[in-house]
Amino acid sequence: MRVLTLSCLCLAMLAACSQKSDRELLTEACIADGEAPETCACISGVMEEKLSPDLYRRTAAAIGRERRDVGDFVESLSMSEQLEFAGTLSAMISCELSGQEGE
Repeated sequence: MRVLTLSCLCLAMLAACSQKSDRELLTEACIADGEAPETCACISGVMEEKLSPDLYRRTAAAIGRERRDVGDFVESLSMSEQLEFAGTLSAMISCELSGQEGE
């Protein structure tokens, strides 16, 4: 019985280690939408830096894990959360512009 319990515990720990971070999930979703990897890494970093931890986590879950449309997700937020999200737009646009310069 101990061996079975330890085996299950080890499997659970391995599964937890293989999970992707919120930043990785957002970056991959962005790349899947056709943006350059460098641009997506920049955008994900901006979101992590400028959004509250709770809103960042929910954004990663909705866009990265659930593959929800960004516009639909933002519309589902409260007005204060929409304003918080809007506060990141200029920095995200800068990421896109700097990514285009290298192309």
